[in-house]
Amino acid sequence: MRYFLVLLSISYIGASLCVWGLSRTVPWFLLPDFSFLAIVFAGLFIQGPLGFFCALFPALIREVTTTGSPWSIFFGSMAIYFGAREISRHFIIRDEYSLMATVVILMALESLIIVVLLVMAGAGSFGLLWGAQEVVRVTWTSLIAVPLFMDLSSRWRQVKD
Repeated sequence: MRYFLVLLSISYIGASLCVWGLSRTVPWFLLPDFSFLAIVFAGLFIQGPLGFFCALFPALIREVTTTGSPWSIFFGSMAIYFGAREISRHFIIRDEYSLMATVVILMALESLIIVVLLVMAGAGSFGLLWGAQEVVRVTWTSLIAVPLFMDLSSRWRQVKD
């Protein structure tokens, strides 16, 4: 239950801070996606049904706070959770470099999934400027993920021991 409450609070506080607090002054691509980070953390570090349960509500928060066709962000988020879970089952992620590479790959994959879902729903085309902004968003959120994930995973390992 502790995992769920921590990830839910990170998702909600991060989304509310970014959507309602900073979105008037900071461009959207410079705002970190804390709900995405909670979903990836649940996939990488929390095993079993508890990980799915921990990723479900951040995915719903992303669906509510992000514009897009109905359920596209939610299903894209859950696809990222299952991708992160498979990565954690097959690879051992211990150092910062592999963690950052994993988050970058998952964010790029998520961007691709969202674009495919939006195009299938009939959304317009995406330009070069949008692609550059998306690269900045992926990089910035990945740089935030490494210290956050390392701190949370080390604290939870200490609690287990």
